[in-house]
Amino acid sequence: LELGGKDAMVFCDDVKLNEVIPWAMRGCFQNCGQNCCGVERLFVYESIAKDFINGIKDKVASMRQGCPLGDDVDCGAMVMDQQCDLIQALVDDAVAKGAIVHCGGKRNTTTAGQFYQPTLLSGVTSEMRIWKEEVFGPIMCVVVVPGDNDDVCVNMVNDCPFGLGSSVYSASKSRALAIGSQFNTGMFTANDFGVNYLIQSLPFGGVKESGFGRFAGPEGLRSCCLERSMVIDRIPGVKTTIPGAIDYPMNTTQGMGFGKGLVELFYGDT
Repeated sequence: LELGGKDAMVFCDDVKLNEVIPWAMRGCFQNCGQNCCGVERLFVYESIAKDFINGIKDKVASMRQGCPLGDDVDCGAMVMDQQCDLIQALVDDAVAKGAIVHCGGKRNTTTAGQFYQPTLLSGVTSEMRIWKEEVFGPIMCVVVVPGDNDDVCVNMVNDCPFGLGSSVYSASKSRALAIGSQFNTGMFTANDFGVNYLIQSLPFGGVKESGFGRFAGPEGLRSCCLERSMVIDRIPGVKTTIPGAIDYPMNTTQGMGFGKGLVELFYGDT
């Protein structure tokens, strides 16, 4: 049972911004952010955070929004109108607590329908609702990792009630793996995003409030089966019997002695 996510994407200080910015755009705005394993928390290391925001804000602001059945658009509508209200409440709470809206941050009133503008939000901190509540909308939340510290980054990512997917981008694959292996998530990718969903031999699912169980992979197939335990005698002619010491009516002294002996035989030190 998959129950949603608050997926983290991490950009270490050794990445090339021109290479990772497209991943951030795809991770946050695919399906207008209405994606169970979409990126809802973007952790950017402190030394590159300013350049990252400067490099991506114009791309977010220039996204075309409208009905995808007509002209070329980058971002469509929300599935439910009430989701726009929820997103607005989360953005307003973040701004009231110090977050910065670089673009977007409100409904798109230029197009008829339930549209929310693609939004770039920075300065997101743990006391804000948007840190832990699922947005499920076109919001890019940038969190700065102080001191470019990998351990601090791990703690920040794990400070969340959800645990579906996650990803780390680094020039060092071993560093990305070392960081991501400490995340409390059901899935992780190094220098990639969402590919778990495409590899049907891998189990897909999360931990914590992201649900339980898996689909796809052997684990997913087994979850569709009725699992039963069956026991039969292996040696022909040998049958299991009830020892006299524990047969009813039972002699308590003999029965207890027999039981203690069995426990010692199977579980005692040898």
